[in-house]
Amino acid sequence: MKAALESELSALSLEEKHEVVTYLMPFVTPPESDEISPELLEMLEQRLRDHRADPTGSISLKEFKNRQF
Repeated sequence: MKAALESELSALSLEEKHEVVTYLMPFVTPPESDEISPELLEMLEQRLRDHRADPTGSISLKEFKNRQF
């Protein structure tokens, strides 16, 4: 990465960095598919069962979002 661009990106606020990442993600990730593999579906279902059995290990969506930035 060019030093000037790196310097400019480093100077951005957290919200501005989030905007840049949100903008760039479609260019660096494969297109989304509507299909979920059987393995992924089973893993998600197991996680839901685990959560329902003991929800104390969970965090709120707000707390999750706060940890992301």
